[in-house]
Amino acid sequence: MAIPHTQVARIQKYAAQIRALEDRLMGNGIIPMAEQTGIHAEIRRLKKEMEDLEKRTR
Repeated sequence: MAIPHTQVARIQKYAAQIRALEDRLMGNGIIPMAEQTGIHAEIRRLKKEMEDLEKRTR
């Protein structure tokens, strides 16, 4: 069974968003703790969505 192109694109989009958020955390500037917490929560949410999508496509 082939994975539909749209699902592959969504997984790639989630991966790119996660990388962007991680880059923001690792940047040189100081980020307030509240914002860091929000970024970590968003990363967890995106990873969960990506994992759920991968499970549905198997």
